[in-house]
Amino acid sequence: MKILNVVKTNYGAGWAFNQAKWLHEVGVEIVCVMPENSVGYAELYQNQGIEIIARDFSLPVTKPWLLPARIKDIRSVVEKVKPDIIHCHFVTNIMMVRIALKGTPNIKRVFQIPGPLHLESFFYRKAEILLSDENDYWLPSCKKTRQYYQDEGINEDRLFLCYYGGIDITSFKKSQRILRNQFSISDDTPLIGMVCYFYKPKYHMLQFRGIKGHEDFINAFRMVKGKHPEAKAICIGGAWEDAQQYEQKVIKYAKEKLGEDIIFTGTRSDIKDIYKELDIAVCPSHSENLGAAAESLGAAVPTVATNIGGFPDIVIDGETGYLCDAKNPKDLAKKLNKMLDNMDQANRMAQRGQVLVGELLDINRTAKAVLKAYKTILGDKNENVILP
Repeated sequence: MKILNVVKTNYGAGWAFNQAKWLHEVGVEIVCVMPENSVGYAELYQNQGIEIIARDFSLPVTKPWLLPARIKDIRSVVEKVKPDIIHCHFVTNIMMVRIALKGTPNIKRVFQIPGPLHLESFFYRKAEILLSDENDYWLPSCKKTRQYYQDEGINEDRLFLCYYGGIDITSFKKSQRILRNQFSISDDTPLIGMVCYFYKPKYHMLQFRGIKGHEDFINAFRMVKGKHPEAKAICIGGAWEDAQQYEQKVIKYAKEKLGEDIIFTGTRSDIKDIYKELDIAVCPSHSENLGAAAESLGAAVPTVATNIGGFPDIVIDGETGYLCDAKNPKDLAKKLNKMLDNMDQANRMAQRGQVLVGELLDINRTAKAVLKAYKTILGDKNENVILP
């Protein structure tokens, strides 16, 4: 079984690497396409013995004159590799591949959807599906994404729920007071934090605030301070790509609203060492897959998340955490106060969440589901690859 694994970036998408690594180790032949062959994750793929082909397979939305050359590139690579399945992880990749290979028979394609963002736009949802044909299959990575395709009339036999795995609950260190020492925060000060990058608004998708909901957290925490004046807020993570201007805009807004009661750490490389210092983790995203909630629950940190995307798959309201309405700081503040008022219950929910995440997102389970999907799509003809 040979898989052409297509990712649009050399940075990030660690979940795609963890999955490809597992599949490679059980005998699936993986060839990975990414923009460069010597930086970022390319080195990790190569260290696993996975071939890298340096090509950009993304749809050149802002540079349409690149389309003919990109079509030629894709056809050339496919002819050389002769994959059984082309596996894409990003919407601009799958749309570009479908355009390039339209009318090409017997080349199966799977789109493992990292999140429901494009499906929440009528135009992008319709465009993605209209480009598909009988060779296309989908691997939704949360239940909400699967529901979108079901609502569009995609047959069940072309949909395979496959979570992205790789959460190792043993990798989160016990609190070493790294953050609290650095920012002079006492042990009895409740610390409520967001752990995510800043993503600038995508105006072409009618976003006027960042998708992660930093502003909602700021507004909600201002309300929380009315009942819990001793609490502190912290935002861990810097600007993603060219979002520095947006990041500074949010920081300015936060300082105007909260003064010294909120801390911004910038990008850090010690996330697993500091996660357990948080008393509560907040995931106020406007659109998301499982997002940061998978990590916060993996670390057994009490979690409040918005009731969108894949969050409800793991943040089960009242059982493993609390859900709140998206873009609703008042409801977020209400759930944060509810946790702060009963931290013993909050920690018990987080422990249940850790068990759920540890089982649901174990790479041996999630990657095995992908392998099973491959074998089903190919009619189980590849007897050389055995399900572990």
